[in-house]
Amino acid sequence: MNKIVIASVMPKAGKTTVALGIATQLSGSIGYMKPLGDNQIYKKKRLVDYDAALFRQTFSIEEPIEDFTLGFHHSKIMHAFPDVKQELEARFNTLSGDKDFFIVEGSEDLLHGRSLGLDSFSVASHLHAGVVLVLSGDPYDMMDSLDMAQTVAAHHDVSIRGAVIDKARDDDLDKIEKTLQAHRIPLLGTLPYLPALDVMRVRYVSDKLFARVVAGKDGLDKPIKNILIAALSANQIIRHPDFKKEDKLIITGGDRTDVITASLSDANTSCIILTNNIVPPSNILAKADKGNIPLLSIRPDTFTAAKKVEDIESIILPDETDKIEAIKKAAVGLDLQALHQA
Repeated sequence: MNKIVIASVMPKAGKTTVALGIATQLSGSIGYMKPLGDNQIYKKKRLVDYDAALFRQTFSIEEPIEDFTLGFHHSKIMHAFPDVKQELEARFNTLSGDKDFFIVEGSEDLLHGRSLGLDSFSVASHLHAGVVLVLSGDPYDMMDSLDMAQTVAAHHDVSIRGAVIDKARDDDLDKIEKTLQAHRIPLLGTLPYLPALDVMRVRYVSDKLFARVVAGKDGLDKPIKNILIAALSANQIIRHPDFKKEDKLIITGGDRTDVITASLSDANTSCIILTNNIVPPSNILAKADKGNIPLLSIRPDTFTAAKKVEDIESIILPDETDKIEAIKKAAVGLDLQALHQA
């Protein structure tokens, strides 16, 4: 059985995208685990990782999803498992039993989980797995990442089996390829920037904000491509260039009935976040229901809400087949020979 850990030095480098792209190009049964979760959601009174849910559904993995992740918080993992390494190995043995290829998605950056032995390179060492390094950013960031990853890999006696560049730009490739050659790390390929991956669903944003859906529930699957903070009057807002953008999320106070009404009248509005825990009158709720535009009520003020929305990272949900197909198509050019030979 082939087994790899998908790792990155920097956060938000595209590990899930690369892991999914590689998995779609492999034949045989796929196994998956993400020892240290970082994007949790409550489902049926269980805390699970979004990425684990994605892989389980996409590749029809039968094992219980709660086994894919040891936990999300250092203190809880340490309390639950006196021997974290032993638990990791036991989970891996159970999940990998009949699989042809096993993918471990590493922690969010090079150090996260280090104190538990759950950082990417420690996990690779524990499981005797190779590493696929995900690179992203400008060429100098990627070169720095390569140097650091090679140093850490040598410390753990782990082999970097190859690298994948996510959101690759053609003018960056020459510099990176030369650096990879100097480190004797194969370039498995590149994945381009995929605009579809930046689109979020209203339902996902609602879950991440722990919002109360007070109207427009039938529109929770609408896409979000743009965000507008409506801090001006209604007359000023409708003349704002961003108000004309499609599939937008609007953030405004729950008492700003003029802005909410104007936003509900615009066909490009995907949803409205109502701040300060204020719910507008029933006639506005009825209008939102009629237009299938979700109204999401949250406690924080508008500034805090805007910061929370900004911090939400777009992910791939299990039923977002358009994103999965885009990644599968982009990953066709990956050269995975080095993974099979190791």
